[in-house]
Amino acid sequence: MKLRTLAGIALLLLGALSARSQEPPQEPARFLIETITVEGTKEAAANIIRAETLLEKGKTYSEDQLRQAVYRVHRLPFVLDASFALRKGSRRGAYELVIEVQTARWFFFDDWIRAFRFNQPLDLEDSFRTDESMKSSLDLGGLLGARLFVGRSGVLFAALDSEEGAQIGFTRYDLFHRGILVSAGYSRDTCCIREVLPLTLDPDFASWSFNSSQKVSLSVSVPLGGPQSIQLSASERTGDHGIRHEVLFQQDGGRRNGRFLDASDLSYRRAEAKWVWDTSDDPLVPHRGLAVSAGLEASRFATRNAALFEAASAGPFVTFGSSSPRSEQVAAAVSAIKYWPLSPRQTLSAQTRVSAGRSRLDDVDDQGGLSHRSLKSYSGSAGVGYAFTLRRSRTPGELSDLRLESNIEAGAEKVLTRNPLQRFSISTGLVFRNAWGRVRLLLTYLNLARERP
Repeated sequence: MKLRTLAGIALLLLGALSARSQEPPQEPARFLIETITVEGTKEAAANIIRAETLLEKGKTYSEDQLRQAVYRVHRLPFVLDASFALRKGSRRGAYELVIEVQTARWFFFDDWIRAFRFNQPLDLEDSFRTDESMKSSLDLGGLLGARLFVGRSGVLFAALDSEEGAQIGFTRYDLFHRGILVSAGYSRDTCCIREVLPLTLDPDFASWSFNSSQKVSLSVSVPLGGPQSIQLSASERTGDHGIRHEVLFQQDGGRRNGRFLDASDLSYRRAEAKWVWDTSDDPLVPHRGLAVSAGLEASRFATRNAALFEAASAGPFVTFGSSSPRSEQVAAAVSAIKYWPLSPRQTLSAQTRVSAGRSRLDDVDDQGGLSHRSLKSYSGSAGVGYAFTLRRSRTPGELSDLRLESNIEAGAEKVLTRNPLQRFSISTGLVFRNAWGRVRLLLTYLNLARERP
């Protein structure tokens, strides 16, 4: 009797499970958005925020689509925090989407103290010394700036930057009422801008120090719906004078070979076209989401009247003639970064990037001689990060975050016929953010390795 009872119960359970499996899956609830209201900011910023949601009145959206719209708002550079709520509309089944934001102040700053320790001396200061003092570096810098909302959806900004000099720019949101973003910028510096070139442009892993330079940039972002967009960018830095140094020291009996180029009329151009998928919830202190990009990158570096010098172990500099080095490269690149919330205060992240390209060198100083050839290159990197929010305040009129951020990253860049440049870095530091700006205190260990041919 007991066996029959148990068998009957089992049949009933199987029947119930079978019936449930045949039920159609429930679709997520959808909400008809009648109006969009932005609270906590002035009308000029509210216009930009409404446009950035990419939502249209009179259409229905799922809760996840509304959340992604608020994430897009959160990624605006002048928005510190954003949340949404639904209120009943004027008729049954319709809702008012209310987006509450906290915006940054019109005056902003971004300051940093970065301490580096290297596994070997690096030439980062145009110096011919090679001793233990060049195995560490301390970088103190920052910027001070201001923004002004102009017209229906424009932002004018200006800043003084310790790395880029004086800057000015303009960003136009919601161009043609299609959510398109266009931004243009100009900067000028009178001394010591430094550009470390990729191996595809200079296989000797070198940097150029611009004595006086100016830079123009332009970027365009076209939304494709949801978290997708097409992003285009281009920039050019020009200078009237510059000096090239290899970053890694060449050793000869414990002494460095003092080899460098002195050139005029420098030009460094870069352009990028990529597809982007971005669901991250914050540009500065992300807690969850995924950001993926794939596209093409192109760059070109050129100079005129470059004189090659080399200092012997004893004696004056020796000149080895002049040239007009130039190089250009095109590469395909894919990158991704994923954030996982471990708890309300902890975030784990993982990132990766791979690229492959071709370049052309003309009159480039390559292993002690002038090179004229084409090269193939490959690069890859991977890393993990951990962030812990030590303090978080969201009281009325006050927003601040204090976070401990740590990262480990390893990568390599390979130019065919050359030994790869390998790097490994560990960094940790404190990041503080409030309505006025951000302060970063960072410690980094960087290991660069490359066997000399």
